[in-house]
Amino acid sequence: MAKIVREYTREGLLEIINALPLAILVIDQCRSVLLANKVSLEFTNKDKERLIGLIPGEAFSCINHEKHLKGCGFSQNCARCRFKEALEDTLTKGTPRYMIETTKELKNKGKRILRFSTKPLKLAGRHVALLSIHDLTEERTHERVRLEKEKLATALETTGGVCHELSQPLQVIMGYCEILSDKTDLDKETANALSVIHREVDRLARLTHDLTNLTRYETKPYLTSKIIDIEKSTADEI
Repeated sequence: MAKIVREYTREGLLEIINALPLAILVIDQCRSVLLANKVSLEFTNKDKERLIGLIPGEAFSCINHEKHLKGCGFSQNCARCRFKEALEDTLTKGTPRYMIETTKELKNKGKRILRFSTKPLKLAGRHVALLSIHDLTEERTHERVRLEKEKLATALETTGGVCHELSQPLQVIMGYCEILSDKTDLDKETANALSVIHREVDRLARLTHDLTNLTRYETKPYLTSKIIDIEKSTADEI
């Protein structure tokens, strides 16, 4: 069988890179953007002419870029920047970094959850870094909403069963309280005790009503763990 030789043109490779669902950028030793695919242009909200030549912090519109006169990499917060650390390792030591997750606050986009990788390359005799970025923000938001709905469904099932079991003994207690309240020969101490019992039973009745009307899943600290916050979980949305 004859060997099939496939030749890929520059245009064909660029088409493949542009079709990737990741932002792909090539960063040079000066930390400037040399190349960028279409997703990068969408992610940075810049056209190619504006993006090429920018350093990452300015390219991404990172809020820390404007916090120092020298720009990206020099503000106090930049010392903890995982992008800066990974790019320095890749550009100076040739060390690839894979699947790093971090949160960056970008102008006009707010906080974004990003997963990125860096890989050393040699382009036209120059050592560069290939930077790929996956914006996980929307995915994580959907996942958080899904988990909250699952938690709420579980809480409703549990509290619904508890309230059902509590309702009958509560009705019995309230009935006896009403019978005793009609008596006129109760001494003061007994009448006061009965009043307290009646008040607490009413409180339990309101609590069971709230438990069957959870609208979201909110928790609060309790000892070394957390418990559901009934007041916040049943409060109307503001």
